[in-house]
Amino acid sequence: MAFEHGVILPNFGSGATPQGVLHVTEAAERLGFDSVWTTEHLLVGPEAVDPYATVLDSLTVLAWLAGRTERVALGTSIVILPLHHPIRLAKETATLQQISGGRLKLGVGVGWHEDEFRSFGVPFAGRGRRTDESIRLLRALWRGESSFAGELWSFEDATARPLPDPPPEIWIGGRSVRRALELGDVWHPTRISPDGLREVKGEHAKLRIVPRTAAEHVDGLREAGADGVVVSFGTEPNEIVAAMERFELS
Repeated sequence: MAFEHGVILPNFGSGATPQGVLHVTEAAERLGFDSVWTTEHLLVGPEAVDPYATVLDSLTVLAWLAGRTERVALGTSIVILPLHHPIRLAKETATLQQISGGRLKLGVGVGWHEDEFRSFGVPFAGRGRRTDESIRLLRALWRGESSFAGELWSFEDATARPLPDPPPEIWIGGRSVRRALELGDVWHPTRISPDGLREVKGEHAKLRIVPRTAAEHVDGLREAGADGVVVSFGTEPNEIVAAMERFELS
């Protein structure tokens, strides 16, 4: 499988605008990047205001871009899964997979900002178990299963279509290699060193690892065995595009 190059979109930050997001996405298609990725925060407390006071909704942006692009994959880096009802998310992502022609990559994580959980009335403790069950439920609905029995969510004799074909890949953000191996398709860590990546690859050679990282770290991660990178070039659209034009895709 070829080494994948993705780019983080400027859907967050004080200057986030639809025009800026589209500018970077069009550059990604023109320059040969494989994928573009949105970031999610929903309702942040003081410690996360910079840079997450303004965040254009992740899935809404990708749905809009689906109609304005032809080739690039559309990813979330990441959806804070414990803050979403998985049945609703299954419907949204199945629809997005259909309207994009099968280009969705669903990156999910457990979240780190406790204030955000408090505002939603969702316990911060236990968010890992909530995430695991949500992934299982997503996959069950995408397969068309009519029943599901979990600790948090259950249903019987239920139907939800469309069924995504193929189902979106699930990219596991954060530090949980276990979750990536058991429930995901790709491990998508944000902070990992070349040595750390090399260690995980040594233990799990078949695990696909595509970190979110800065441009200066790409070569080291690739040499350590990464299967791709999702690169953050900043939050200012013109500066991002200029950096993308200088970046060597190989």
